[in-house]
Amino acid sequence: MQSISREWVAFAAVAAASLATAAVAPAQPVARAARSCALAGEWASLGPTYVEQLSVSGTSCATGARVIKAYNHCRLNAGGVKGHCHSRVLGYRCSETRSSSPVQFVASASCTARRSVVKFSYSENV
Repeated sequence: MQSISREWVAFAAVAAASLATAAVAPAQPVARAARSCALAGEWASLGPTYVEQLSVSGTSCATGARVIKAYNHCRLNAGGVKGHCHSRVLGYRCSETRSSSPVQFVASASCTARRSVVKFSYSENV
């Protein structure tokens, strides 16, 4: 009977030490992998002529789609089809790179808010 109580005391001491260490240890950052979002049926209804790709990290695909729509609205208000959005949209700060031809341009945009990232590429007929 004594060996059981000694084992119990040893277990309780280890458990208490583990809990104390866990309470003092700093929180570790959580890695969030980017995931691609399916655009079936939505690729032509998000604002630009075509949205080819959407990936998100730390947020949902539905939020990613809302960011695309808000970004496109901002872009159109800032100069029409060829406009650039320079303000935050839905709390996200966005940057964009473009390559163009006389009839269209292809762009890649990255929008970040805290630990959330929305990346998308689109083409726009001009």
